[in-house]
Amino acid sequence: MRVLSPGRVNLIGEHTDYTFGYVMPMAVNRYTVIEGEKAGGVKLYSEHFNEERSFSLNELVREGSWIDYVKGVYRALFDEGYNPGGIHGRVGGNLPLGAGLSSSASFELAVAAFLNKAYNLNLSRLEMALLAKKAENEFVGVPCGILDQFSIAFGKKGHVLFLDTDTLEYEYIPFPEEISVLVFYTGVKRELASSAYAERKKVAEEALRLLGKRTSKEVSEEEVSGLPTLYARYLGYIVRENRRVLEVRDALKEGDIATVGEILTRAHWDIARNYGVSSDELDFFVRKAKELGAYGARLTGAGFGGSAIALADRDKAEELGRAILREYQRVFPWRAEHFVVEPSDGVE
Repeated sequence: MRVLSPGRVNLIGEHTDYTFGYVMPMAVNRYTVIEGEKAGGVKLYSEHFNEERSFSLNELVREGSWIDYVKGVYRALFDEGYNPGGIHGRVGGNLPLGAGLSSSASFELAVAAFLNKAYNLNLSRLEMALLAKKAENEFVGVPCGILDQFSIAFGKKGHVLFLDTDTLEYEYIPFPEEISVLVFYTGVKRELASSAYAERKKVAEEALRLLGKRTSKEVSEEEVSGLPTLYARYLGYIVRENRRVLEVRDALKEGDIATVGEILTRAHWDIARNYGVSSDELDFFVRKAKELGAYGARLTGAGFGGSAIALADRDKAEELGRAILREYQRVFPWRAEHFVVEPSDGVE
């Protein structure tokens, strides 16, 4: 059996999901691939790491390697009363690891989808997404929200997802066929479990508590202004970002890509200045992309390195990526890469 699990790009709505705000991700046509068969225990070969790892299903102990994502999915399934058997197979694909395109969530959903099919667990896409999030939060130890797992489970070709991470109500918004998304991986790996991500999440949650609010959707900028400085800065960014997601949704429905691009660029400089998760490399890309004719550009994912995106006309996107890469390599020593992606179907 073969499972294809896409990566994801978040068009707009960054660091809003852990305060139950709005996001707008898309699954993209870069994949984690698992090929394998049912077995008693787990034995998987990773093409990326060029190594085989194995474990028995009654020994789910963290070991600090890529196999923990597999163990985490099993632990989440066992906790929910499911009892799948093992897998023998290999993990490959063309989704870069550590680039900010949710390779970890893609891998988790690939494992969940494989077990779901192989052992007739009858899990819905939502159940798989929630189990994968539980695996990442509780076993791997990354305090992420639902954005990544949901977008990889629910992706739809030619569409972005508008998602309310509070209610999990979602809507598919058509993405213009004549526009491409250029992804630029800076070559700077970012560690999502880092203290910087956890610290921002903690401050944002504490700011909501101080205001007596359940979600960032309920907060106005006026209310934010009364908070202590750091709380006001972080939650203020999130409140503005929620509003931008709604603005992009409306602009996409009207086919107004110029406005979408302008909002994306504005979002980047807001997150850079007020949330502090950008970097010189990401900022360089955003400036160059705009300079060379992109509609708009911004970091995508948690930041701290990783990737940025730009919107460009389909026939110009590849050349734009090459031009930025040439300029980038004159300034930075990292091994960067770029690729053009399109909205794609979820895990299958």
